[in-house]
Amino acid sequence: MGIGPLCGQYTWRRVYGGLDDDQVRTVHPLDGGNFLVMGTTGSFGAGASDIHLFELDAAGERQWSRTIGGPGVDRLTRSRAAADGTFWAVGYTNSQGQGGYDGLLLQLNAAGDVLLERTFGGADWDFLHDLRVLANGDLLLAGETYSNGAVEGRAWLLRCTAAGDTLWTRTLTLDGLNTKGTCVTVTGDEGYVLGGSAETPAGDRNALLSRWTSDGELVWTTQYGGAADDELRDVLTCASGGYSAVGVTASYSDWTEAYHLRVDEAGGQLWFRNWGQINDQESQEHTELTDGTFVTIGYTKTSGGGGKDMFLLKSATDGDFVYGRTFGGLEDDEGLGLAVLDDGFICVGLTRSYGSGGSDAFVVRTGPEGTTATETVISSFDPLSVEDATADVLSIHPNPTTGLLHVPTAPHSRALLVTDRTGRLVQREVLLPVMDRVMLDLPDGLYLLHLQGHRPVRVVIHQP
Repeated sequence: MGIGPLCGQYTWRRVYGGLDDDQVRTVHPLDGGNFLVMGTTGSFGAGASDIHLFELDAAGERQWSRTIGGPGVDRLTRSRAAADGTFWAVGYTNSQGQGGYDGLLLQLNAAGDVLLERTFGGADWDFLHDLRVLANGDLLLAGETYSNGAVEGRAWLLRCTAAGDTLWTRTLTLDGLNTKGTCVTVTGDEGYVLGGSAETPAGDRNALLSRWTSDGELVWTTQYGGAADDELRDVLTCASGGYSAVGVTASYSDWTEAYHLRVDEAGGQLWFRNWGQINDQESQEHTELTDGTFVTIGYTKTSGGGGKDMFLLKSATDGDFVYGRTFGGLEDDEGLGLAVLDDGFICVGLTRSYGSGGSDAFVVRTGPEGTTATETVISSFDPLSVEDATADVLSIHPNPTTGLLHVPTAPHSRALLVTDRTGRLVQREVLLPVMDRVMLDLPDGLYLLHLQGHRPVRVVIHQP
């Protein structure tokens, strides 16, 4: 099955998805050893894209899957666990709200039920990219807004109650140029540090950190980077004081590189690292371990199976390289989020190397050194992607069959997917316009056939 023990624990690499683009952005360990993963899907749901949630057991088997969204675009960017066992997620939507895109806030329980849903924004485009749950239960939201006169776009900071009521909202304007908020952390004195990027008069972008008091007053703002584009994607408060941030930089080589920045409480730069040098690399999220070292998730093209590979980087307290692990195949694979476990790490993102079509959700559970016992990747097709009550039932014959099936022709090529009882993809065939039959090379049993434009149909394979 591609699952092997490492140091007495399970490690695995798994893919989940449908016929279109799917990705996982965040992962949360649950009581009992399961995981709640959250992301975005274009394969199924109510609109162009929907927020996608599913639960995995310790071995990576999917327990349930569901979508949240309306007729337009609904996209998840970050989620955080709360002390009461619920989860808060942010993103953006044009399925509802005041107009254009609006920032979206959701409260969910571990079963994926929506407990609260709110939108924030005006008549133009507004996005939420990160959030933090405060000690008293309030929420701090970070993003960017183009509404209320923010023609160039402004970094956006909001504080609201656990009921979703806005307490205050702030924007950051620097000489009338565009600013963007991508990440936020809470400081030791209950203030905040907002990270992102700022446009310069020369037209490039600098990495940006700004410090705010608990009631939203700006204390300082500092820019970092060089003469090309730099942006921070994640920021955290360090146990020893000051802040750590990761992101992307194009200022120090001909390549896009991963960027790691460490600053003191006043925003003074202590050190930075740029990783890549020989090809593209980016960092999306990181965490500080109890010994002061860091683990970061992103992608690299400097090594691995080909194209972009999901990349888990461990670095020392001074940012120096400790080790790097790649996960992926011949196409592009990216890491977007991670969680630290007692026995290793769980990394999430997207893959174009494996799966059912487009990009698929990619989840890797590693041991304590960031490795898996096998490089085998198990793909699971999510049958939700074609559960469309308005579509025609796929007409096939004979059924039961020895393996040879007659199928309807169409004027275009289509992907025929076959899943077993558990939803695992067991065969994939491309049907050309002239093809009216297909051979299922599978053992005896019950299977589900999925073809775009048709409702799925069960087929029994039986060899006499």
